[in-house]
Amino acid sequence: MDLGRVDSFSESTFTIAYTPFTNTTQQIMDKVASTSFMKDREVLGLSDEESIKKLTANYPGEIVRVIFTNTFSYHLKFSLGRRIPTMKEHGDHTAHCYKINNSDVDCGVTEFWKKGFVALQAAINAAIIEITTNHSVMEELMSVTGKNMKIHPFISQEGLITDFFVFFCIISFSPFIYYASINVTRERKRMKGLMTMMGLQNSAFWLSWGLLYAGFIFITAFFLALTIKSVQFVILTGFTVVFILFLLYGLSLIALAFLMSVLIKNSFLTGLVVFLLTVFWGSLGFMALYRQLPASLEWTLSFLSPFAFMLGMAQLLHVDYDLNSNAFPNSSNNSREIIATNLMLAFDIFLYLALTIYFEKILPNEYGHRNSPLFFLKTSFWSRQRKPDEVAFEDEMDVNPSSNDSFEPVSPEFHGKEAIRIRNVTKEYKGKPDKIEALKDLVFDIYEGQITAVLGHSGAGKSTLLNILSGLSVPTKGSVTMYDNKLSEMADLENISKLTGFCPQSNVQFDFLTVRENLRLFAKIKGILPHEMDKEIQRVLLELEMINIQDILAQNLSGGQKRKLTFAIAILGDPQIFLLDEPTAGLDPFSRHQVWNFLKERKTDHVILFSTQFMDEADLLADRKVFLSKGKLKCAGSSLFLKKKWGIGYHLSLQLNDMCVREKITSLVKQHIPEAKLSAESEGKLVYTLPLERTNRFPELYEDLDRCPGLGIENYGVSMTTLNEVFLKLEGKSTIEEPDIATLGEVQAERAADTERLVEMEQILSSLNETTDIIGGMALWRQQICTIARVRLLKLKHERKALLSLLLILGIGFCPVLLEYIILKIYQSSYTWELSPQLYFLAPGQQPCDPLTQLLIINKTGASIDDFIHSVEHQNIALEVDISGTRNGLDDPSYNGAIIVSGHEKNYSFSLACNTKRLNCFPVLMDIVSNGLLGMVKPSAHIQTDRSTFFEEQNNPFQFLFPVMSWLILASSCAPYIAMSSIDDSKNKAWSQLRISGLFPSAYWFGQALVDVPMYWLIFLFMYLIDYILSIQISLLKSIIQIMQITFFSLAMLLVDNYEYASLYVVTFLIPHATLLGCMLLPFRVSNATIFPNVLELMTNCENFA
Repeated sequence: MDLGRVDSFSESTFTIAYTPFTNTTQQIMDKVASTSFMKDREVLGLSDEESIKKLTANYPGEIVRVIFTNTFSYHLKFSLGRRIPTMKEHGDHTAHCYKINNSDVDCGVTEFWKKGFVALQAAINAAIIEITTNHSVMEELMSVTGKNMKIHPFISQEGLITDFFVFFCIISFSPFIYYASINVTRERKRMKGLMTMMGLQNSAFWLSWGLLYAGFIFITAFFLALTIKSVQFVILTGFTVVFILFLLYGLSLIALAFLMSVLIKNSFLTGLVVFLLTVFWGSLGFMALYRQLPASLEWTLSFLSPFAFMLGMAQLLHVDYDLNSNAFPNSSNNSREIIATNLMLAFDIFLYLALTIYFEKILPNEYGHRNSPLFFLKTSFWSRQRKPDEVAFEDEMDVNPSSNDSFEPVSPEFHGKEAIRIRNVTKEYKGKPDKIEALKDLVFDIYEGQITAVLGHSGAGKSTLLNILSGLSVPTKGSVTMYDNKLSEMADLENISKLTGFCPQSNVQFDFLTVRENLRLFAKIKGILPHEMDKEIQRVLLELEMINIQDILAQNLSGGQKRKLTFAIAILGDPQIFLLDEPTAGLDPFSRHQVWNFLKERKTDHVILFSTQFMDEADLLADRKVFLSKGKLKCAGSSLFLKKKWGIGYHLSLQLNDMCVREKITSLVKQHIPEAKLSAESEGKLVYTLPLERTNRFPELYEDLDRCPGLGIENYGVSMTTLNEVFLKLEGKSTIEEPDIATLGEVQAERAADTERLVEMEQILSSLNETTDIIGGMALWRQQICTIARVRLLKLKHERKALLSLLLILGIGFCPVLLEYIILKIYQSSYTWELSPQLYFLAPGQQPCDPLTQLLIINKTGASIDDFIHSVEHQNIALEVDISGTRNGLDDPSYNGAIIVSGHEKNYSFSLACNTKRLNCFPVLMDIVSNGLLGMVKPSAHIQTDRSTFFEEQNNPFQFLFPVMSWLILASSCAPYIAMSSIDDSKNKAWSQLRISGLFPSAYWFGQALVDVPMYWLIFLFMYLIDYILSIQISLLKSIIQIMQITFFSLAMLLVDNYEYASLYVVTFLIPHATLLGCMLLPFRVSNATIFPNVLELMTNCENFA
């Protein structure tokens, strides 16, 4: 397509302003003003660019800026969007040419020619050459003609629409990935440790989740590929290739979610991080789409699967873009690139899975397990066989833990039956400020054929000990062996899990499964053979009498039934070792006896260790009791041994009638046993404590009691000390009331916060009740408001999640305003593009590098043009010269540009032919021609032209709408938080208790509003300040109106939740959508108001309109 002469441009709608205003620049611009296309145009010289900016702000027309840096270098600055194309360079998937009617075609590259850029450039270059060399080339440069090279067929996509569509492809799997991240993280934290202890293989856990979501990914990838082919987003590439790309990408995101679930313990953060990584890494791929990265860096970044997927999408779009280069004989290169990208995605999948397994083994879990970072180099990792001498540690062989009289010696029949050996076990938890020792230097054995009970106060370390023995937790120091399997060896944990049945303190079940399905699931995990599974499940159901609840969902079971199900799971498969942490907690008496009978029946040839808070249970069931106190081993032995050692004696209970004489009875008892003490006295009953060492005096006492009916004694009895009394004597009252250290070690901060909050709440409620009896009326109402306000403040103080939620809401409200500010700054920013030959042409000796080519020069003069060719070569450009002039330079678009030289002798004429894909080709070629002519006269000189843009600031009256809409969303987002507070009060019955205590309902809501309203005022004030700082163009009056309308609207949203759903309809009726939309338009009307009375009139009209 022939574009004509460069000086054929004729348009008089712009003015030229140049700086600096010097003698040289004035001469140059005077020459420019004398050209034919500059007729009737104004040229202004100013001292600096700041003066030009001031002129532009108040000038009604368009101003083109010419900024000279020196005599041979200058910037041409145009207002953004004017006289230069707005499309992007190297946009090889977007249309570089388009039809303007049924027959004519226009290309982006021609905008430089048609709208005067090249004409002004040529005039300035000619003027510079003439001023500096006294040699005029104005005619040569003004007669330059332009032509477009042949346009080959291509398939393109709309730029912005394509970018959005590709971005949505990047995040298309996000819902599945988010739920996978949350579910996997939650299951790892809640159940995986217990299931691993029961025999679950790591590979089985990850494969089960992976196969589940791989099915979702397969279906989604199929429909995404089908959609892309149906809408012809990708045309030349087949359905299978697109499907494989999406499938591999989805699977890589699943693997990435698995990796993040191991690195991040919080389920919500895991999903959020995976989403943000997907967006960020995928957005980097747009640089590959626009060919802004070298190939080596593209393949390096392909280790990030979202980037690799984006690279694959770019390759699919580039295949469609150039039909000729992708014809059958030449399509192998693109095919290899697509195959390589798919291989990179497959490699990413295996890489992420390998890292998942690696970090899962080396990072400590919630129980403390971890491997060495180089575990895979150890022979024990690859071979599970034990060494012949690897039986037990030296300090585990024959250490006698019962070295003092606090431990009862084990009977000879149990010698050699030590099943579990505990040696110097210590467990520490991180605390503030010091570490907390849950267990300290425990040394004792547990024997086969005995039932052993672990007793102690809350926090003594019972649960911690059982967690260590089950393999869930790792001791800080010390060692444990079970049947010669070392608990510290990861290789032995598999053997220990086969021997052990563990009933944790918390219930274990999947709520969405029935009782039988839960048992079947854990039976499979434990490795029970399929043909024995139903029989084993039926046996457990019958022994625990759970047949009637076997088909009930676990979530519908009562607390006791859930506890029984957890116990049933522990005894599945008849394990050799039972580790039971309070197995009968929450059970009814009948179920407790079932559990007792089961354990007594299994005592022979089994190891049974359980903890309990019920001393009578331990007394009746356990053969050996182990007492812990503050993590230390206090004593161990049978009930009889413990009662004799720490018992306070026997209890003599006397039932009396009305004729009794209490003083005479006491005197008689002390006559035989002077040490006797009256421990309890009630109507009709006396209880005396008798020392153990006076049992020889008991017969004489009994005889005297029988011979003295006149004392009023109806009957009497003697009982021995209970285990409860032993426990009380061992611990003492102050010890009994200590907090739970064992559990506190893991959740100490949370428990402490709960305790502090409970104390404060009790103080508030007690003060509320106390004042009820003293004051009344308005004084009481005010007192209650202050009390509820204080409760609200305490909630904000202790509930960190609530404060984080508020900060999140604030951040969400701030993000749109900040985003608008950033986008506006980027849009308004001025950028400079150096019009250098290196944009499109190779240097001499440089290897071919897409998209660079040689510069084609065609000689049609019929004579030698060596002087011009040498001058162009001095510009460091690789040339291909057609000396014969047989080519026209238009039919071969494999070149980025061509210069066609015609004329005779030294009066050359030039035609510039440009590849339509190269946006800045004409300005670059014009500089090359200008420097070629300059070099023929003055070889040392070189003209450099740069193109720049500047943002033309305009007063946009609708600029306020975007922040206002984001503020309205923020205001409505705050309301659910208020609802959560009141709903919590209803759920925990606090609201009912407060009403029963005499709280006025209005006092409750006003008390909350006393805190919430100022708090949200502060939030919105902060938002307003940020908005005002970032949007300094907004007037003060308009800003005040904005903050007022947002504030009042937010208060209305707060009221919605106070009166629940009914008030929602009332507020909707009183504040219809028309009112809200009308008030949103207020700042627009105010910004255009010239006098204040009009503002009042507009506000009145708004009210009437609503």
